[in-house]
Parts: sequence; structure tokens; C-alpha cells
Amino acid sequence: MALSIAKSSSFTKFANDYKTMLDLIPINVMTCDPKTFIIDYANQQSIDTLNSLAHLLPSGVSGDNIIGQCIDIFHKQPSHQRQLMANPANFPHSAIIRLGSEMLDLYVDAIYSGSQIKKLLLGWSVCTEREQLKIMVDNMPINIMMCDTENFTINYINKTSHNTLKSIENLLPVKADEIVGQSVDIFHKNPQHQRDILKDPNNLPWHAKIKLGDETLDLNVAAIKDKTGHYIGPMLSWSVITGQERLSQNVLEISNVVSDSSQEVQATAQSLSAAAEEASAQAVSVSAAAEEASTNVQTVAAAAEEMTASIKEIAAQVTKSNETASQAVRNAEQTNKTVEDLHIASNQIGEVVNLINDIAEQTNLLALNATIEAARAGDAGKGFAVVASEVKSLAAQTAKATEDIREQISTMQTTTTNAVQAIAEIRETINALNESSNSISAAIEEQSATTSEISRNVQEASRATAEVSSNITGVQEASSQTGSAATQLLALATQLSDKSNDMNKQVTDFMDGKKK
Repeated sequence: MALSIAKSSSFTKFANDYKTMLDLIPINVMTCDPKTFIIDYANQQSIDTLNSLAHLLPSGVSGDNIIGQCIDIFHKQPSHQRQLMANPANFPHSAIIRLGSEMLDLYVDAIYSGSQIKKLLLGWSVCTEREQLKIMVDNMPINIMMCDTENFTINYINKTSHNTLKSIENLLPVKADEIVGQSVDIFHKNPQHQRDILKDPNNLPWHAKIKLGDETLDLNVAAIKDKTGHYIGPMLSWSVITGQERLSQNVLEISNVVSDSSQEVQATAQSLSAAAEEASAQAVSVSAAAEEASTNVQTVAAAAEEMTASIKEIAAQVTKSNETASQAVRNAEQTNKTVEDLHIASNQIGEVVNLINDIAEQTNLLALNATIEAARAGDAGKGFAVVASEVKSLAAQTAKATEDIREQISTMQTTTTNAVQAIAEIRETINALNESSNSISAAIEEQSATTSEISRNVQEASRATAEVSSNITGVQEASSQTGSAATQLLALATQLSDKSNDMNKQVTDFMDGKKK
């Protein structure tokens, strides 16, 4: 019995010492019944911490009266936690839960007695600040990674890094979801060089640009140390700067183009200044030429007016000649008609002569018959024979006269025919002359119009040369102003060239700075 009491006393002392130790450690510790989940122990640190959180606990609950409370008060859905802790296979179990505006980091494990769970041990801490910092880092718009210092295994990437890695996943040896747990070696062809840099915090901070496929990554590595200065590991902030590199290169090229262009502008300004001086000299020469041209144009205008008057006189004479030719045509046509009538009359006379000739032949024949009959009558017919002889003689004379008339008429017909042909040819000639006169008249009218147009144009030219002479004076003034402007442009171009050279140097310095 004494031994039993001694053992019991020794165990009680050990238990009290254990309890005292738990009360003194600066860690929140509680225990609860594994079946009812009623809290049966809370160390002093838990009580103090819960008192500071009393405003977040159900009404009337605080650290001072937490023993006897069910752990359900810490959960919105207690059934989930009850089901979780009812299965021994889930231990140890850790979780982050929210209690109002605070966040608690929980660690739950089972205390066994043999094979039976006697208690559930709950270690916890308020991790609001830590979790807020983690959330802030996780959601900040900067790619962040961390790795350990032993194997350089990536142990953390924030969401921004994950999303960025997703966008370039086709260039990675592993998927973005598998990056955590991989060595940083996967990003480098010569990993040992990076390892030598990262293992020594004296090498940090460190900056570099690396190529990943067709993308360019900008890396900044800083050393993370604890409060004692112990090197925990390197933290990498990085970004994809392919677009920035391309933009920087374009800016540098544009700067060079601006510099070259400013030099060209300077050369152009010098040429413009020289051209302005040359233009001014040429303007003086052109002004003198314009005055001489104006005098010549006025002379031509006077000559054109005289030529217009002469052409009008010629046109009047041609018109009169045209009228005379037209009258000659009409007279020729009348004469032709008269000759044609004479030809017709001569033909009719010829027909009458033929008739008379026929009658003379008949008369001659009758006289011959009468002579024959008078001869038969003897003396009784002598007187009749004399008459018949006379008639025969008259008939012969008539025949001879009619033959002469026929020859004269034939000659007259031939002559009238030739006269008709000659008159026809004269008429054609006069018609041709008339047409030529009409053509000449039309040409003279056209020439008159052309001469009038020339005169008008010459007058316009005269006015234009006067305007040119006036404008040349303006050109001289403009050339002088252009010379002044060119001088100013040359000065500005020189300033632009100096500025572009300064800008080019600044861009180059900036680019060199970005590469360091």
C-alpha cells in the first residue's frame, strides 16, 4: 500500500510538473475529450490568448471559462471537424481557420493510451499577421519564388508567378502546377554557376537576364534572413521583359534615326540657305527678263492688231470676189441654156432642110418624068418640056441650096456642141473657183478668229508678264525671308542635332543600366 501510495504520489508530482511546464511554455495548448470534444484543459498561454480574442468568441465565452466549452464554438460547420477528428487516420492534422477578423493556425494530434485515444491535443496560434503577409505576397503583382539553401528546391511561388509560368508553360520542362518541388536547375543550362551564386548570401542581391526559349526573363535575387541574421534562403523576383527589351531596342533605333534625321535636317537647312541665296539672284535676273518680255509682248500685241485689220480687209475682198464668181456661174448657166436652145433649134432646122431636100428630089423626079412625057408628046409637049426643064433646074438648085444649108447647120451644131462643152467646163472652173473662194473665205474667217484669239492671248500674256514682274518682286522678298528662315532652321537643326545626340547618349546609358 505504501509503495502504491508512493507511486501514486510520484505520478501525481510528475503530472503536476508536466502541467506546470505546459502552463509556462509560450505556446497555446489545449486538450479535449475525443468523443464529446469538450475542452478539459487549456494552458495559461491559451487562456490569455483567448481572453484577448473574447470579442470574437460567442457571447459569454472567454479564456477564463473556456474549459468545459465544446470546440464547436470555433467552427461554422462543426460536423465537418467532428467527422474529421473521429477518424484516427487523419492525425496529425493541421489547418488554418478564421475566427472573426483573426486567423488561427491549428495543429491537432491524438494522445494514445495503448491503442485507445485518450485525449486530443490542440496546439494553435494566432497567425493573422503572418497569413496576411502571405496573402499579400501571394497576390502582389510581382512574380515571387523561394527555394531552400541545401538542394535549391523551389518551396514557394506566389499566384502571380504561377499565372505567368502558365503563360509560358510551353517553354518549361515541367508544367506550372509542378514547379513547387522542382530544383531551380531546370531554368539553367549551367546550374552550377547559379548554385555558387545562391548558396552564398554575400553574392546577393544579384541581377541577371536569361533567355527562356524566345522569351527574356529579368531576375532579381535577394537574401532572406531571420531576426538573428541567419540565411534562410534566396527570394527571386522576376518578370518577362521580352516586350520591354524589344521596346528598348526600338527606342534605341528611333533615337539613332532621330540623330541621323537631325543631321540630315542640318544639311538640308544649309542647302536651303544656299538655294535661297541662289533663288534671290535668279529672281533679279528673271525680273529683268520679265520686263523685256513685257515690252516684246506689247509689240507683238500691236502687230497682231494690225494683222487682224489686214485680214478683215482681205476677207472683204474675198467675199466680193466670191459674189462675182457666183454671178459668173449664174451667167454661164444662162448662156449654156441659150446655146442648148440654139442646138435644139438647129436640129429642128436640119429636119426641115431634110424635108425640103426630099421635096426637091421628088420635084426633080417629077420633072424628069414630065420631060419624058413631053418628049413622047412631040411638038405638043415642047412647051411643057421647057417648064419641066426649068423645074428640074430649080429642083437641082434647091437640092444644092439645101445641101449647103445642111452643111452650115452641121457646122453650127458642131460649134454649138463645142460651145456647150466649153461653157460646161467654164461653169465647172467657176464652181471650183467659187468653192476655193468659199474655202479661202472660211480660212480667212478662221484665221481672223485665230488672230483675234492670239491678240487676246497676247494681251493676257502682257498682263501676265506684268503680274510676273510684280510677283518676281514678291519672290525676291520671299527669297530673302526664306534665307532668314533657313538661317533660323539651320540654328534649330544644330540644336536638334545636339539634343538628339544627348538623347541618344541618355538612351544608350539607360539601356546599359538596364543590362547591368
